[in-house]
Amino acid sequence: MCTNGVETLDFFSEQMAGTFTTEGVKVFFHDLKNPTESARRLETFLREGETALITFNFEGLEKEEGIYHPSEGYLWDRYDIPCYNIVADHPYYYHDKLISDERDADLPRRYYQISVDRNHETYLKRFYPEYQSAAFLPLAGSALCERTDNMRSDKVLFTANYTTPAFFEPYINRIDEEYATFYRGIIDDLIANPAQTVEETALRHCERELGRQSDTQMRSVMHHMIFIDLYIRNYWRGEVVKTLLAAGIPVEVWGRGWEKLECKNRRLFDVHPQTDTRTCLMMQGQAKVSLNVMPWFKDGAHDRVFHAILNGAVSVTDSSRYLGEELKEGMGICYYSLTQLGELPGLVEGLLVDECRRRSLAEKGLAFVQKHHTWENRARRLLDLVRDNDGCLAL
Repeated sequence: MCTNGVETLDFFSEQMAGTFTTEGVKVFFHDLKNPTESARRLETFLREGETALITFNFEGLEKEEGIYHPSEGYLWDRYDIPCYNIVADHPYYYHDKLISDERDADLPRRYYQISVDRNHETYLKRFYPEYQSAAFLPLAGSALCERTDNMRSDKVLFTANYTTPAFFEPYINRIDEEYATFYRGIIDDLIANPAQTVEETALRHCERELGRQSDTQMRSVMHHMIFIDLYIRNYWRGEVVKTLLAAGIPVEVWGRGWEKLECKNRRLFDVHPQTDTRTCLMMQGQAKVSLNVMPWFKDGAHDRVFHAILNGAVSVTDSSRYLGEELKEGMGICYYSLTQLGELPGLVEGLLVDECRRRSLAEKGLAFVQKHHTWENRARRLLDLVRDNDGCLAL
């Protein structure tokens, strides 16, 4: 596994590593900040037929120093190590990593991609069929705090960053007015119909404007429109928070950029800087209501939802196909619709006022999430996957 990369991914890896160790599997953390020395130690750990790499978002797969040598290729290939990459974002963010004139030079030979959304898995199979999709494995949660209902805050908690729509204007206008109109049409469509994925909306608009294009052409086009994904998720984050504040409901956010949100009742808006995952979980352990806006995962889940339930808060979130299947209304979760935000304040107010109901909701989903949606659960699923595929990590 990898460490000292992205803090959130480090946290996920550490959570799973505890389970791997409990199961009798040795874990080595490759240090991305000290790659050369770490790679020397890594070579003494690797055993062909016994070792696998489990990583997130291509960490350890980007030709890092010590891991990759131009004349020798990847260390993983030299020891015939299977590499399982959990991609926590849409594949179109990683187009540059998934294409190559010489594929083996950019990614190891035994590369497997794991998707956190079933739509992502479908997209990978269609647009990058040269890679093997290993599994759908949604994000998960961790219980960090002792669950107590004493002194929980009446402020609605949201742990996420925010970028203003204005930030994306240079991307919308980067070519000419005709392209800007085209991009705005996709954005307007997604705002009006937020149940759609970015890819299905963009592909429909592209086909209407350009005619039928090959998948090879379209995967590059989609990569150049990832700013639309970022625009739309930040647009809705802002709208959801503004709706609550306008209704007089206090909101506490932990994340970058929120001081730029234009909103009513700013006195009710408590803004804290971006922090680490453990602090966010501690804040969920002190909140009655934890807000979530899905990052355009329409058939997956976000760790904020499971973190909230495991740490005693009720998760208030828009839905996805997968979430709707896994957690029914009232199982530690309350769903709202992005197309009916006027109903959100009443939903939240009801949770804050009716303490007995809120506590009951918080308890109802706990056992199910503990059994099915922790990083311990994901680690055991990965152990089964690797053993079935490669026979590695044998006890």
